[in-house]
Amino acid sequence: MARSVFINAGGAVEVDRHFDKGFKALALEAFRRLESGYGSVEPDTLVISSMAPESMSEQIGIAGVIADHLALRRLKVFRVEMGEASGLAAILTAYSLVSSGLSRGVLVIGVEKVSEYPVSLIAKVYSMIGDSDYTGLYGISPASEAAILAKIYMDRYGYSYEDLFKWPVLMHKNAVKNPHAQLRFMLKSDSYKDSPIISEPLRLLDAYPFGDGASALYISGAPGDTAVEISGVGSSNDSCDAVSREDPLFFRSVRESFDDALRMAGIARDRVKYIEIHDSYTPYAYIVLESLGLVERGDAPRKISMESSSIDTTYVNISGGLKARGHPWGATGVYQTYEVFRSLLGEAELSDSYGAVQSMNGPGSQSYSVIMRRVR
Repeated sequence: MARSVFINAGGAVEVDRHFDKGFKALALEAFRRLESGYGSVEPDTLVISSMAPESMSEQIGIAGVIADHLALRRLKVFRVEMGEASGLAAILTAYSLVSSGLSRGVLVIGVEKVSEYPVSLIAKVYSMIGDSDYTGLYGISPASEAAILAKIYMDRYGYSYEDLFKWPVLMHKNAVKNPHAQLRFMLKSDSYKDSPIISEPLRLLDAYPFGDGASALYISGAPGDTAVEISGVGSSNDSCDAVSREDPLFFRSVRESFDDALRMAGIARDRVKYIEIHDSYTPYAYIVLESLGLVERGDAPRKISMESSSIDTTYVNISGGLKARGHPWGATGVYQTYEVFRSLLGEAELSDSYGAVQSMNGPGSQSYSVIMRRVR
């Protein structure tokens, strides 16, 4: 019988261009922040999520190097990589290890360091999240693929670019209140006018910022004094490019992974009070919300207000999302989980509120979902 799995503690470093810190220093700082708020932890397993340390930090075997730097010995050590979704894939890995009884306590650290290199090289590495043979041959960047979907979305549902720009404005508003967010400044509804086009119709303000970061979680089979239970998980995949699918505006893997997690948790969508979604580019936010089934197809821009983060009874990306909190690639899913963990710990009622995390690589090419609830 599967064991219950709990998140006991977490910590996060501010997402930024940390020119004075390498990946080891970032991982150590996240670990120290976890312990400063919880106390000493004694994991028997370390899981590191990092998307591109070979390219960005010239490091193979990063999990072993971080274990050594943290002075952790006699552990089971793993590194999980699934592109942008590496962080949440690592959470599912930790969940599996604890629920199966193979591990007692798992320290999960998501870490990514990119700012040692010029933006041109960072962008080249990021473009590898898709099928490199395909994207390299035709020169299709992640931004251009998102732009294609934005055009299809606006044409199908009759929206203007200004209608879609509500999302970046809202995310920046949320990020101002997040102490570890990268872009803690407000936008106006017409701020896009001063933002350069990166792939028409998308502008720089429609894209996440490059940055470094690290976040840590301690996951175990014991609830402790305060804990959030992982009550459901899910994962699915689809083709690596969206435009060859039957409907490019529906991310099937996102729906399937979320449905699996909800089914495992035994709840309906309307029980989810907090959710963090993958919004690396503006159109993805709307497509993901609709693919999750939180709003009807084509209604997401009408449901979004620049004044409120809630859609009906669900609060979406109160962290600022990838757009404004930042998107340190392999660490992002761990940040998302930590943020929902913090939100649930702030709840007065223990069992009435659920939180969820959705992460994906590319436009729904590989997707992961986690459902959580506070139990102590």
